[in-house]
Amino acid sequence: MTSPPGEVEVQVVGVFEHRIELRDEEQRIPLLVLRDPSERELRVPIGSCEGLAIHISVQQQIVPRPLTHDLALRLIQKLSADIHRVVIDDFTDHDFHATLHLHTAQGALSIEARPGDAVALALRAEVPIFATESVLNQIAQTDPDTP
Repeated sequence: MTSPPGEVEVQVVGVFEHRIELRDEEQRIPLLVLRDPSERELRVPIGSCEGLAIHISVQQQIVPRPLTHDLALRLIQKLSADIHRVVIDDFTDHDFHATLHLHTAQGALSIEARPGDAVALALRAEVPIFATESVLNQIAQTDPDTP
């Protein structure tokens, strides 16, 4: 798929554990790492459930019963819609934002989503993931070493 204007396709590098100090206590959070063709990386904090769902998809693991993101994709498909692409499109107040772009019988539909959920759905639907140039320019790291 050709990148829409102002967007760059990114690939999932993986989900890594990131350690932070919070109130004199060490916390571990999942960090989704996305990389664009020029090696810029987005490191997006996500929830542990989303991290597991992404990890399962990246590792192509088979689960005995559908997980929440599998169910969500099935619902979208049963409603005669398809996920077209996912875009990490904003970073405000230390939070990333994403949008699911769907095709429906009634036309295009955009739905706001958390990046972890959006990426988990994109991997299951096998659709491209993009980040806007503005987010990449604002947040991307050029050091390709993962956390």
